[in-house]
Amino acid sequence: MSLTNQVFGEPRPGWRWVYYIINNIQDLVTALTQDHPVVLMFWANRNHACNVMERPYYDMADAKRDEAVFCRLDFDKFKDVVEKYRVKAVPTFVLIKEGEEQRRVVGAKVEELNTTIKNNI
Repeated sequence: MSLTNQVFGEPRPGWRWVYYIINNIQDLVTALTQDHPVVLMFWANRNHACNVMERPYYDMADAKRDEAVFCRLDFDKFKDVVEKYRVKAVPTFVLIKEGEEQRRVVGAKVEELNTTIKNNI
């Protein structure tokens, strides 16, 4: 079971997933109050680069499933969170440890994101 599953629980029996889609602010608070690193993916369904990054993000989350909590937030739905993290473009990936932003990757940069996650989690 991944850390993400431990934090949010199984969505239904037998379905394995490695990142969580944030649906409300309480979900975000739950993710950010963990002792583990959190990787937030800010995305927009209408954005081609976000759709391109969905599978690589899943694969990275799967590879680090025992070491971090992985979440996805809708850029258009969470304007206050977007402003707090100063997100100007999607996709944006923010690595948070102990409540503080550690690293950020902006854009569909698979290798940069992979290296950032590998070296900082």
